[in-house]
Amino acid sequence: MDFEQALLDLRSGKIDKIEVESENFPAFQKAWSAFPYQNTVKGIAHRAGKVTYIRAK
Repeated sequence: MDFEQALLDLRSGKIDKIEVESENFPAFQKAWSAFPYQNTVKGIAHRAGKVTYIRAK
């Protein structure tokens, strides 16, 4: 998955959420650290290392 594009799509409203599994988190973290609009996205942690990212309200 292209997490950079997914973050932009989430911010713009093209998608409602991004679900990241623990095995994909390193790739997501790389995109997240370069994402300039981190305050527009909220992460919700689940069991087994899964995190769902949604637009912050």
